[in-house]
Amino acid sequence: MRKLRVGSVPYINAAPLTRWLETDEATPFVEVVYAPPSVLAQQLQARALDVALVSSVELVRREDVRPVADLCIGSRDAVLSVRLFCKTPLRRVRTVALDTSSLTSVALTQILLARAYGIEAEYQHAAPDLDAMLGQADAALLIGDLGMTAVHPAVREILDLGSAWRTYTGLPFVWALWLANAETPDQPLADLLRRAYQWGKARLETLIDAEAQRTGISRELCEHYLKQVMVYELDESLQAGLTRFLKEYRELRTTAHHAAKK
Repeated sequence: MRKLRVGSVPYINAAPLTRWLETDEATPFVEVVYAPPSVLAQQLQARALDVALVSSVELVRREDVRPVADLCIGSRDAVLSVRLFCKTPLRRVRTVALDTSSLTSVALTQILLARAYGIEAEYQHAAPDLDAMLGQADAALLIGDLGMTAVHPAVREILDLGSAWRTYTGLPFVWALWLANAETPDQPLADLLRRAYQWGKARLETLIDAEAQRTGISRELCEHYLKQVMVYELDESLQAGLTRFLKEYRELRTTAHHAAKK
């Protein structure tokens, strides 16, 4: 039997879900590939991966994927690592550079600006380089570890998308979840992913030390992020937030399609 091909984002927030998959106990069964969310989605669709910790928006973009193991990367309020950096006050933003690494956060930015703030913006995709992005747009979306740590002297306002979503809907948000292709068998995959999370949950302090050393981000911030911000078990409230987001995204796509036909 061949190894299961598992894709994950390379950010701090994935560590509790994935680090066991790299141990000698797991490697006979699993091969882990790390890539940004947008690349993981492509690899999953191309069947280069069996399952991936991939953008939640893929549940709309593809009909032939399904959630596995009831695990996710979620937040109940401010997320810290998905932020819109503005060089003008938010209400005056008219052009936005979107991190090409992202899928879900790109969609959420467009939903929030249009529906929560009434902003009609022009969007362009750009590599995650804050200086270059702000050189071509009023605001820049960054995700992941860079989204949590980036600074720039031109930035006048920062919008945390997790906090903005909570204010807009009163709900938590699901950024990513384990999605498998239709033909990928549930077992032993689901059990392996749940086991990986339980292993990571039990060793969280060790993982915090390791991630601080790996990334150069302070241990204090890593600890706060992994203990107080990140949520990994997909409960009813997170499912409600996910359902609301997917509904909003479908409506956004419909509106954009109708506008394009005019």
